[in-house]
Amino acid sequence: MNPFIKTLLLTASLLLPLHALADSIGQVVLTQGNPLVERADKHLFLKRKDKLFTGDRIITPMGSKILFRLNDQSTVSLAENTQFELTRYTYDTKSEKSAVSFSMLKGAFRTITGNIGKQKEPKFEIHTPVATIGVRGTDFWGGFIFSNALDVTMLSGKGVYVTNDSGAIELARSGQGTMVNKNSAPGEISIWPAEKLEAAMKATELSAERTTHPSSQRPDSY
Repeated sequence: MNPFIKTLLLTASLLLPLHALADSIGQVVLTQGNPLVERADKHLFLKRKDKLFTGDRIITPMGSKILFRLNDQSTVSLAENTQFELTRYTYDTKSEKSAVSFSMLKGAFRTITGNIGKQKEPKFEIHTPVATIGVRGTDFWGGFIFSNALDVTMLSGKGVYVTNDSGAIELARSGQGTMVNKNSAPGEISIWPAEKLEAAMKATELSAERTTHPSSQRPDSY
């Protein structure tokens, strides 16, 4: 390659945002209200088909929700007033040792694992301020919307484990749940009543009919 052209290409690459040089890990499927992404110290409104990248922090203000799909077909939906960071996403179809590590700082989420959950040695974890939630091919829900404690339930699948420095438990049946308070081990496993399950599902549910376009307000004013 001509040295001059090579220099121009290198210079151009250095001027591009980091996410422009990286591969996306998924994309937005549905939005409600005005969900945002915090990326490279900027806040950007998210809309359908927008790409998502490792390191993105997704924020759903009051009245906002989002559903996105990852490259392995896993889906994640976020309730309003949620902050959710896409910390790490490695989808390896050859070794079947994919690794996913996300962080929920507040709010609530629902995740249905895709092809990663079908692998032999997957690692799919969501970290929260009080415990880490790990799964094996599962539809599961977690959030802080019922109290200051973290609630976790398995809706279907192979299993959900909840662990922190004080202890660990595993949810092995649909409808089982646990509660985790700060500085405490996960609580006893119980079957969630229908009303609680319904409230949890409603908090993270989106409808195509309610999909909205980004507001004209400034993103930094959320």
